[in-house]
Amino acid sequence: MNRIQLLFLLSAIGFFTSAHAADTYDGSSNTLNIPLVKVSSTYYANVQITVGNVISVGSKDPSAPTYDEYNAANNQLTIPEVLVGTTTYYNVIITVGSVLSVGASCSTAAQCSSDDSTSAALYYGPTRYASAIEASYTPGTMVRASAFTNRSRYLLSNASSQTTNANYMQVGSTYDATNGYAVETGTLATTTTYQQYLQKLVQVVADGSGYFRLESSLHPNNAIDFDAADGNKLKFRNNFGKAATVYGYVTFAYDSSTKLLQAKKRYKYAYTTAANDKGGTTHAVSYTEDTAFSAANYSVNLSSGVYKLVASSTDATPLYAYNSALELGIPEFLNPLSVAFVTNDPAPFLSKNTVAATEGTSGSIYKQVNSTYRNQVATPGVNASTKTSADAMLAAIKSAVEASGEKLRYSTALYSAYRDATLAHKLVSDSIADGTPGQNLVPYVYFTNEKDTAGKYHPFMVVVNYGNQASPNGLKDVPHPPADGTGSYPSSKVTRFSNLENYVTLIPMKDYGVVTQVTDNTFTKNLWTARTNASLAADVYTYADSADNGLLIDGSVMFPAYNNNLVPSHLFGELTASGCHVGQGGGGPHCHFDGYQTGFSLGVYGDADYVNKTHPPMIGFGYDGIALFGKYRSSDTAMKGYSTPLDSFGAHDHDGIGYHYHAHNVVNHKAELVTFTTTLNVLMKGAYIGKTNDIPFFRASSNFSTNKYMGGTVK
Repeated sequence: MNRIQLLFLLSAIGFFTSAHAADTYDGSSNTLNIPLVKVSSTYYANVQITVGNVISVGSKDPSAPTYDEYNAANNQLTIPEVLVGTTTYYNVIITVGSVLSVGASCSTAAQCSSDDSTSAALYYGPTRYASAIEASYTPGTMVRASAFTNRSRYLLSNASSQTTNANYMQVGSTYDATNGYAVETGTLATTTTYQQYLQKLVQVVADGSGYFRLESSLHPNNAIDFDAADGNKLKFRNNFGKAATVYGYVTFAYDSSTKLLQAKKRYKYAYTTAANDKGGTTHAVSYTEDTAFSAANYSVNLSSGVYKLVASSTDATPLYAYNSALELGIPEFLNPLSVAFVTNDPAPFLSKNTVAATEGTSGSIYKQVNSTYRNQVATPGVNASTKTSADAMLAAIKSAVEASGEKLRYSTALYSAYRDATLAHKLVSDSIADGTPGQNLVPYVYFTNEKDTAGKYHPFMVVVNYGNQASPNGLKDVPHPPADGTGSYPSSKVTRFSNLENYVTLIPMKDYGVVTQVTDNTFTKNLWTARTNASLAADVYTYADSADNGLLIDGSVMFPAYNNNLVPSHLFGELTASGCHVGQGGGGPHCHFDGYQTGFSLGVYGDADYVNKTHPPMIGFGYDGIALFGKYRSSDTAMKGYSTPLDSFGAHDHDGIGYHYHAHNVVNHKAELVTFTTTLNVLMKGAYIGKTNDIPFFRASSNFSTNKYMGGTVK
C-alpha cells in the first residue's frame, strides 16, 4: 500500500472496539476508537471520534508517548499507533471531526489505564442512526412482486432478475429547496449498506381511484412529482411538510403484465397557516387535483440514469417491483389487536421553533445561559471546546457536592458519556414537517450546580432537545393515530405529522434516594390522582406522569406505558415502529414503548450496540434522574447485571453503577381496566423510583428567568 492509498484509507477511518493499546480503525463508519488520549492536563479513556482530514503519516517513534495527544488550538490529534485491518501505521496526525463518546476521565495516564477505563464498554450510547445505516447489509435473494399492495415498500428495477448490474430507482442524496430530491438510479451490490438499500425503497400509497403515489421510505415527506419545465423529469418533492416552494405529486397505475408505470393524475399540495395558541403557526394541508396536468397517461422512461415521463408507451421502460427485504412497518408487538388502518385526513402540523432561533451565539439558549455556564454552550452539537468545559464543570460539581456531605447519583463518566452520545444525534430522515436533515436533534447539554435557600446544592444535567428521532418516524404508517380532539373519531383528523419542539429538560444529578412505594412521590401531573375510577389501585403503571416522564438519548421524549385512559397505549394501534406517536394536541412525537427489534431497527438502539460491550447501552433518563439502559437479550448472560432481577419498577443496582432502569418485556400483563392480556415492551412503566419531592421545580412550569437551576439569571 503506497502513501496515497493509505491517506485515502485513513480518511475513512471507522470504529471497532478493541482492547489493544493502539487506536483501531474500520473503514465502514468513519469513526476511530482511542484507548487513551491526553487533552491539556486531562486524560480520557476509550474515546470514539469521527475523523476529519489526515495531515501526515510517519514512522514508529519508540520515545513517543503510548497515548494520543490532542491539540485544541489546531484541532489536531497525534496518534502514535493505529491498527487498520491487520496493518499498523505509526505517528499519524489527523484533524478531529466529531466526538461520539468518551469513557473515563482521569488526572493521570495510570488512572485511565486501570480497570476503570473499561467504563466505555459500560457507559455508552447507542450508535447514532447516521452511522447505523452505514453498516454492511446483505439483502439476500429478493422476491419479485406481481402487483402493488397499498402501503407496501418496494425496490423498482429495470431488470427482471436480481443482479449487481441492475438499476434501481432511488432518492437522491442532496435536497434542493426548489427541486426537492432527484429521482436517481443506482445499482445494488451483493453486500451493500443499509443507507444504499433504504435510498432505493419506495412506499406505494393508494388513493380513492386505485392509483398509487410513490413516497421515499427514507425521506417520507417526499413523494414523486414531475417537472414539466425540466423535460418531464421525475423528482421527489416535499408533500407533507413546510416547503419553500409548494408543488405536488403524481399518481400512477402499475400494469402487472407490461411492468409499466403510467402517470394518471397529479395533485397540487398546499397549506394554509394560522396563529396557534401554543405560540406557533398551524399549517393545514390540502391536495387538489391538477386539472391542467399535461402528462396524464404518460409512462415512465429510464434513460442515461434519468427517470422521466414519455408520451408513447413504446418508449417506456418496464420496471419490476421487488418486495422489501426489510420489515419497516408496525410490528405485531406494537399492534397486538391488529387494529385496522384508518384513512382519516391528517390534522394540521405546527411550526413553533427553528434551529436558527435556538442555536448559536444569537440563539435563545446562549443568550439566556449565564456566564458561569455559557462556555458549555458556546457551540451547538459535538465540539471539543464545550466538551472540555462540560467535563471541567462535572469535576467541579462532584467535588462541591461531595464536600457538602452528599453525592451524585452516578459516576461523572456516565454523565459525560451520555452528553457526548446524545449530542452526536442528527436528523437523517426528512420526516419532520419543519426539520432539515443534518440538523442537530440535541444541540446543547450542559451542567449546572446552584444552591437552594438552605445552602444545599442541586446539580442538573440540562438537555436542550427538539423532541424527534433521527430515523423515519413512521407516523404515516400508524394504524389508528390519536385524533385531534375536534369531534368523534370517525369524523376527526388524526396526527400524522410532527414538528420541532423546544424542550429544555432538567435531569437531576444528585442522589435523592429511592422510594419504597409509589405514593412517596407527590406531584401534580399524575394519572392516578386524576383518575375517574375511584377503586383503581396506585401502582407502577397508574401512579404515573400525565405527560412526558423521561428523555431518550436521541432527544425524543418518553411517556408512561399507559395512556391517559390508564390502559396500555399499544392496544389501540396508535404507535409507530419506534413505539411513539404524536398526541391529540399535535407537536413532536413521544414514545410510550420500546421499539427495539432484532436485526435492523428504527428505534433508538439495536443489536449492533451490544457488540464488545459489558452492559446494554444507555438510552435515556427518567425525570427523577434515574438512567435508562436498553433491555437484556437472552444472549446477554455474560453482561453485568444480567442475573440481578429487575424490581417492580423495572430497575436494579449492580456492580457499583447505581440504581437504574432497563427497558424490558412484561409478559402476560393485564391492566385493571381492560380484559386483554398482552406483552408490554416497556421503556419506563410510569411511576418514578427516584425520590422527587426534594427536586426543585420538579414538573413545575419555569423558565430561565424564574428557575436558576436552568443556568439562567433569575430576576
